[in-house]
Amino acid sequence: PWAAAAQEKMCEPLSDTKLQWETSNRFCLLADGGGMPPYYRPDNRANVTVQDAKVAGATIAQLRYTTLTVAQVAAGENGYELIKEEKAGILGTNAITDDGSDYVSAIEIATKLSSRQLCYNRTNAPEDPESLDDGDHCAAINQAAYDMAMSTASSAARARFQKSGRPMKMVSDRKPTPPAGPWWIWNYLQYNDKGTDGIEISSWYAFYSLSAPAYGAGNHYCKLLSPARALEWIYTDGLRAASLVGPNVDDIVV
Repeated sequence: PWAAAAQEKMCEPLSDTKLQWETSNRFCLLADGGGMPPYYRPDNRANVTVQDAKVAGATIAQLRYTTLTVAQVAAGENGYELIKEEKAGILGTNAITDDGSDYVSAIEIATKLSSRQLCYNRTNAPEDPESLDDGDHCAAINQAAYDMAMSTASSAARARFQKSGRPMKMVSDRKPTPPAGPWWIWNYLQYNDKGTDGIEISSWYAFYSLSAPAYGAGNHYCKLLSPARALEWIYTDGLRAASLVGPNVDDIVV
């Protein structure tokens, strides 16, 4: 899955280029902790380990189809609201209107990733400063998703989009305020429609250096663009005339 591939993209290039990657991902609700409703679950954390010249990256991700606020979910304590984020709950509450105007793909792939600093630390690089995580790493991964969608589209769809479509443009990653877990979880990938110039996409991120408290140390979380959402944009929504798109890209004016 794309969330697993994102871990390698977050960490590359490693100082030891001979190391090989093995990546995996587990889909689950992002809010974790033994006492968290609606059902109790252990801490869900990304990790990177090294054994036999192989780097194993394990990520945690959740596909998000609807939006909630920190207040609605009581910072993760309101299980009745949290369950709405699962697909069955969304369909059962009519959060998505099945009239052809909404997306089929997820708003985002919210992903818990290990930091680049942790990758360098675990692979015994000569240095592992926290500055390794400077810059817009989430935006770079989202650009890779868009590029993959473009190359995956049929030649006819790609040519049509390049002629008449409005491009996706990745812009700088954003840090939530306050920079804590709930405010990262319940802030969503931003789609800022710029009319004929296309649509700007920005990710919320959460980075905690290895010197941070143990609970968060070594994490670099991203809100990732789903390659499926990018394909939907290339095939259909990015071809809509700018005059048909409302202030929110999810709102189509008819």
